[in-house]
Amino acid sequence: MTSPRPSATPLRRVADLLFRHQLQLRWRGGPQLALVDRQAAAGPPPEVLARARAQAELERMCADLAAALDAIPGMRDELRALAFVEHALATQGLAALGQVTLAVLGRALDEFENLVSNWSPAGLAALRSRMSVAVQSRAQHEDVFEDGQIPVSQPVSRRRAPVSEPVD
Repeated sequence: MTSPRPSATPLRRVADLLFRHQLQLRWRGGPQLALVDRQAAAGPPPEVLARARAQAELERMCADLAAALDAIPGMRDELRALAFVEHALATQGLAALGQVTLAVLGRALDEFENLVSNWSPAGLAALRSRMSVAVQSRAQHEDVFEDGQIPVSQPVSRRRAPVSEPVD
């Protein structure tokens, strides 16, 4: 076996520096070229960013829901299912939508749709969407309702009143 040539080692180091790093032009009293580590320049990994985005979305949902419930004093006492879901979201995160019973979640969604008329806050719209999807998907797999109906389908403004049969 032959030992590596001494001149190959510095050349290999230069090649490693050029291919593992990128050049960055800085201006500190004049133009300067600097080698920047690609991994350090890339920032946090995508998993960390996704977790941070999900946490920020959860906080926005909780804050918007709390603002909607705080708009009228005593609303939490009347909308108990929605208040329960609010507390569960604050303590368990979005996993609470899978932990709360389907009947309570369906009632909370109905109360939520009756409470909110302006869905422009992003947190309210996202929470309604998540709750609706959770109720719909869980209702397909769980047989909880006696009458076989799912308590959500459309916003309150688009629900139709039941048609009564004419009396002879």
